Amino acid sequence: MRLSSLSILLLSAAQLRSCVSFIAPSGISIISVSDSKSTPPDQVALHLHAASTSSDDECSSSPLHSEKRRNFLQTALIAPYLTATAAITTAAQPASAASEKPPPIIPLLTTAKRLRTVPLFAIVDGNGTPFHTYDKDSAGGFGYFFTSYISAEYVLDDAKKAYEKAKLEAAQKKEAGDTDTGSIGEDGTGEVPDTWGQARIVTVPLDVAMQLSVKKTQSVAQNAKSKTFNTYYQVIPATEDLNAALRIDSGQRFKERGRVPLFFVDGLTLPSNEEGLDQVTPVFFILNDLVKEWKKQHPDSDLPKIQVRELNETFRSMITPAGRDKSVKDMVFVANSESVAKAKECQRSYKLGQMILTK
Repeated sequence: MRLSSLSILLLSAAQLRSCVSFIAPSGISIISVSDSKSTPPDQVALHLHAASTSSDDECSSSPLHSEKRRNFLQTALIAPYLTATAAITTAAQPASAASEKPPPIIPLLTTAKRLRTVPLFAIVDGNGTPFHTYDKDSAGGFGYFFTSYISAEYVLDDAKKAYEKAKLEAAQKKEAGDTDTGSIGEDGTGEVPDTWGQARIVTVPLDVAMQLSVKKTQSVAQNAKSKTFNTYYQVIPATEDLNAALRIDSGQRFKERGRVPLFFVDGLTLPSNEEGLDQVTPVFFILNDLVKEWKKQHPDSDLPKIQVRELNETFRSMITPAGRDKSVKDMVFVANSESVAKAKECQRSYKLGQMILTK
């Protein structure tokens, strides 16, 4: 198996395997970047700091002190949402018209806070550079965030097995004097790069992933002579959650890659910790979590009809100026406790502006 076939694993393993996992309320709270003068602005290392970062945590090495982190947090969270909002709603309108747009139905920082409670998982190399797959239609690189740790783990395990096999085959051909080794390594050489051998899973909060999904970005491919490509990002749900959504909504919506189901029922609420709200309406990434919460609150009542909505559509409703979808106003995202625990075990370094590009 050649190393280029790893892209097939990235696209198929997450969809063919079933998994279970999701959220983390208190952990990831601060976003900061390395301010090293030697780091180009488009190759920024994104660090997600836990509220109680230990001295041996990789993320604690950020040179930004707390005041700078607070200032950057506001810029990092607000600016991408404003960019996304303008792209969605203004199209060809002049800049002056865009500036007169009314605010979204929910304050942008509130939206960021609600999304941030959900941990996603990504695969990066030993330096925190993410793996992307090359898309010939867009001539760009696609990066993926998995809603389930198990999904990411399956992909990583299969990719590492493929890496070991490719490495063994390359060594055997080299020993046999076979110079026609194809394009296993970088630039068509027979050497197998060690990026997959050092690959690992990191956690990235949902607010960062959603900003990236609507924001135009570019990344430098570290294994393609530093060529720059447009980059696109998608959240990949666990297969069993996608199948559950298709049982509820059998239309085309959840048959498209990158669609993420959110499950809810009428009449289910949770206490709010937001000022001005007594109760909030929860949506769940995992159907079983919804059922458990209903039974916990209403042990003697039948479960109402389960409904499903889509994450990307919901996000756009939250950030669009003068949005009309009032159902998102008191909506919060509830995550799975297993994902919370796994996210706490993962490192949080994810480099933006760089990628390992696979075909």
